[in-house]
Amino acid sequence: MTHSLRLPSRKELALVLGTSLMALLAAWWIFAWLALANLSLIFLTAVLACAVLAGSYAAFISALLNFIIFNVGFTEPYFSLAVSEREQLVTLLFFLIVALVVGNITGVSRERMLALNASRLAEEHERLRSALLASVSHDLRTPLASIIGSASSLRALDPQLTSQDRFELLDGILNESERLNRYIQNLLDMTRLGHGELAIQRDWISVDDLVASARKRLAGSLTPFNVQQVWDSELPLLHVHPALVEQALVNVLENAARFSPAGGQITISAATDETASRMTLTVSDAGPGIPRHLREQVFEMFFTGNDGDRSLHGTGLGLAICRGMLGAHGGTVTATNGPDGNGTSIIMTLPLPTPSQEPSHED
Repeated sequence: MTHSLRLPSRKELALVLGTSLMALLAAWWIFAWLALANLSLIFLTAVLACAVLAGSYAAFISALLNFIIFNVGFTEPYFSLAVSEREQLVTLLFFLIVALVVGNITGVSRERMLALNASRLAEEHERLRSALLASVSHDLRTPLASIIGSASSLRALDPQLTSQDRFELLDGILNESERLNRYIQNLLDMTRLGHGELAIQRDWISVDDLVASARKRLAGSLTPFNVQQVWDSELPLLHVHPALVEQALVNVLENAARFSPAGGQITISAATDETASRMTLTVSDAGPGIPRHLREQVFEMFFTGNDGDRSLHGTGLGLAICRGMLGAHGGTVTATNGPDGNGTSIIMTLPLPTPSQEPSHED
């Protein structure tokens, strides 16, 4: 056993003195009822506590201090370092040896465990960093390549292009620019979620306005699909951060469009529960669906499984950010089978304001 020669820190010193004092009081209280060997277990407990809470160096100091306390206070002659009886001397020596060895082993085990946790945390951070870099390099390069290609065609082939050709190229540039903007927004939102910097500035908004705004942002992506809206015209207003909930809906709709076949149906439905305390927004698609064992994992950051709706085409950010944004409002998001067991339904819930919170007609 080796220990660096240094003064104990204030934390270590406070822990050693505190546990030793508690051991002394406990031993003094039951001194008349326990044999000396059994009494030593109380002081050994103080040593182990120091080892677990502060490491082997604190345990080493605690072992020496408790050896002195045990000797001075509980062996004859009392209040002296001398020992008059051979059996008490043997007990003292065994206590010191056991306290030093066990304290050192426990302290070293604690330090190794802390080092292992730190190593795993560093590995996890590195994995997330690598996943982020891979996501950025792939998902930002694709729309950029399309934008550059269309812009190059406009410049190099302009005399040969018809007005329809120019319109299609410009439309492609616009759609890919919006797609690129959504990727960047997702990356920024992920960073804000990770640092707890999402400020919830609530305002009143209707489901109609929320969905209309999300569909407008995804006009190019949703054009090949039959999008249907199903809900009661008397739905209450939501009291949320409109931009955040809209982004969550955009992410879910974009995910549905990415994996639905051309001409397929995407359904957006809304309803309140029986107690009118929560509103449910459901987006159902006609894609291949998500296997049951992956329905929770799809909401994890950077999860890009090859099955179902989360193939390698996705960044692994959209649904994770959706869960974070809804969770910041006290809401939830889950995945299940689509209508009639086909495709996928992403079910988002948000709490509704109480009657006392609802806006007055004068607002």
